[in-house]
Amino acid sequence: MKNSVVFEGGIDKVSTLADGSLRIHLGTPELSNETMVKIFGLIKRPGFVLVSTNNISQDQIDAVEKATANTEFNEKTSSQRLRGVVYKLWEQTQPKQTNVDSGSLEYVDFDLFYKRKMNEIINHLKTKLT
Repeated sequence: MKNSVVFEGGIDKVSTLADGSLRIHLGTPELSNETMVKIFGLIKRPGFVLVSTNNISQDQIDAVEKATANTEFNEKTSSQRLRGVVYKLWEQTQPKQTNVDSGSLEYVDFDLFYKRKMNEIINHLKTKLT
């Protein structure tokens, strides 16, 4: 079975993230059940995206399939794995901090939590240097 699916749709929204990457939201018309099942099967799986305002040819589909099969997406990089673990820690601990203006407790957003944890890790490793 191929790991790609072609469907009609468009880019509804583009957001920039703190690490410089983009989050792209796609909108589609009503899709067949088969297409939806394929799309749900690709959630959280890295791959390639081809967006075109023209029809996508079979040659283009085959090229994307070939490129996806030959990449090293089978394993995350060390930094991706570390970020994922820090995210899980943030999810499980739901850290809070005091708002200096109102004095109320507020949840710490992930980007701030990530930066703080990375600084802790960096400082810990610096203590190991001679």
